[in-house]
Amino acid sequence: MEIRVSTNWDPALPGRLKDYPVSHVYGKLPHDVIGGVRPSFLLPQVGREEIAAHVRAVHEAGMKFNYLLNTACIGNVHYSPEGYAQIRELLDWLSEIGVDTLTVAFPYLVRLVRRHYPHFEVKVSSVARINTVTRARQYEDLGVDELILDEMLNRDFETLQAIAEAVECGIELIANPCCVWECAQQIEHVNHDGHASQTHSHDNYCYLQFPYVNCTAQKLLDPVNILKARWIRPEDLAAYEAIGITRFKVVERFKTSEALLLAVEAYARRSFDGNLVELLTLPNRGAFLRPNADYFFKPHLVDMEKVAVVAGLMDFSFRDVVQIPNKALDGFLDFFRENDCRRTSCDRCGYCARTFERVATYDRAAAERLAANLAAFSDQILDGAIFPAGSPTP
Repeated sequence: MEIRVSTNWDPALPGRLKDYPVSHVYGKLPHDVIGGVRPSFLLPQVGREEIAAHVRAVHEAGMKFNYLLNTACIGNVHYSPEGYAQIRELLDWLSEIGVDTLTVAFPYLVRLVRRHYPHFEVKVSSVARINTVTRARQYEDLGVDELILDEMLNRDFETLQAIAEAVECGIELIANPCCVWECAQQIEHVNHDGHASQTHSHDNYCYLQFPYVNCTAQKLLDPVNILKARWIRPEDLAAYEAIGITRFKVVERFKTSEALLLAVEAYARRSFDGNLVELLTLPNRGAFLRPNADYFFKPHLVDMEKVAVVAGLMDFSFRDVVQIPNKALDGFLDFFRENDCRRTSCDRCGYCARTFERVATYDRAAAERLAANLAAFSDQILDGAIFPAGSPTP
């Protein structure tokens, strides 16, 4: 088994990871010409010198470094002389500092890297939504080394095995995601975050995390969504290894080192005796780094008093309102070997809802209060009330 771990640029992190089966550490600048699928204000505000030093530390600890270029849309900047030059300059720098692997999300970047930088390992991001044999083969034919499959496949063993058998390149699964099952906001969210981490666009507006606000409220009001999310329990890794998948990605780039190490240790030991929500990408005090508050100081774009509410909205812990004992989920995965969620209505099936009722504890009143605050902020965005007085309105 190989674990791939996000970095928060803590200089001590590579040394703390070296005793675990971690093969790659991954991350990126808070913003660059291509961007990634996390908004720049959520990420540590490191520069190129810190990244170069971190890459060296990762190598000294016996691991490889993977730089993310995994946004789904770059606004066609690659069709301008300036944009193309900026992309090439970024790739030149990544080559110079010894980055081993690049994660990309669409074929143009695969082709560009393969043509001009053949020494890089190239992997395809989950953003590319590789969820069929055909799409997997198309990317393999472009010459990629590894595919990060659509996390919505994590419980679809028939498709996972079919892809694993159809390609020769490596396959990686995201181990601890908590995206809503087949979320309708998925494409919107990826594009929001991509543009909010691109140097040429992220300062043109004030990104207020509209998709994240709404999906968080959705999980608070209906926490069965947490069970439906396609995470992989540490205890269930063997089920994936049995079909030839041995590479697992642990997220999140804006988690504290302690939160990252909690997850890494759980997957390395293949066991976690705690509240499942502690392993996932859910707000929990002490688990996330403080965002870059300076990003939001844009009085010409937004009403600063209303924007000040944003930080407080996420200052809570899911563990205070939802407890899902991980060990109580032994055997939970077996159901999905025989049942196809893509062809079944959750309302008609009810398996996750019954499991939640059996194993979880839920403070509905507290959750509804938190969700109401998120909904109120969402309404301000939809109504345009978030913009400064005097802004153009219909």
